Amino acid sequence: MFHISENDTHKRLDIFLTEKLVVLSRSLIQKYIQDEKTPCVLVNTARKKSNYRLWKGDTVTVQIPEPKDSSLEPADISLNILYEDSDILVLNKQPGIPVHPSHGHTNDTIVNALIHYLGKTGSLSTIGGEKRPGIVHRLDKDTSGILLIAKNNRAHSNIAQQFSMRKTEKAYEAIVKGIVIPEQGIIDKPISRSTRNRKKFTAVGTGKESVTSYKVIDAKNETSWVQFIPKTGRTHQIRVHAASIGHPVIGDILYARKSHQAEYIALFAKEIKFTHPRTGLPMTFSAPYPKHFIELAKMLGYSLNSDKFL
Repeated sequence: MFHISENDTHKRLDIFLTEKLVVLSRSLIQKYIQDEKTPCVLVNTARKKSNYRLWKGDTVTVQIPEPKDSSLEPADISLNILYEDSDILVLNKQPGIPVHPSHGHTNDTIVNALIHYLGKTGSLSTIGGEKRPGIVHRLDKDTSGILLIAKNNRAHSNIAQQFSMRKTEKAYEAIVKGIVIPEQGIIDKPISRSTRNRKKFTAVGTGKESVTSYKVIDAKNETSWVQFIPKTGRTHQIRVHAASIGHPVIGDILYARKSHQAEYIALFAKEIKFTHPRTGLPMTFSAPYPKHFIELAKMLGYSLNSDKFL
């Protein structure tokens, strides 16, 4: 239930709820508002249209239906597998696909693809029943690159502990706006959810500890190609930290006021280092540069044949 204050007066109902209910897309919210069979959204106990303008003193009641069980059904979605054994999968996640089901994405995620794939190989029982089977870390929907998956409970527990104790290392690469100076350093700024836009996070003094080291790889045409290594694992950490020093990631429409036109955000998970959960051996995996990233780099004048990128 939301009580409308003066700050939210005159906002459209669908836009207001999109800001407040960050896990839902605007199109899904509009669907709930327009649902005549089961009224999910009421303003002062009455149904309103999506374009209804809110007034101070209005009360908005929202009752979101539970996701259908089909959210964990298998889906025949191609997986780019870099490595697999009896304990783990290492994927090169494509951009544009969510990692796990949520409202609006019930059967088009990496989890759905995993259930389909592991079901074929007879391994589904080892991860079935978990809300996010096999998932030990995540990538944003439009971020591509290395994604580590656990195939059984023992591996899941071990890898999750490695992440918790910061014994893993992930390296990302991004093309950001502007020439980053100094060329290497550490961004040590706490992160918390924005009070103005619930979809965003912000670097503020009262947030959770968040530390990212960075190093400029190259710079062209008022942009910089940067390696980021997060020491902590906050949501949107690299995107928030990059924007906080005045160099938002290209294509990041959430944290850059104006950005180059790009199909996807120019950020991807390049490398991961961890210890194998069964053998105890150190493992390192690296993902190739994704197509959209290469095309943007070439357009900006970068040469991937340079020793810097080999």
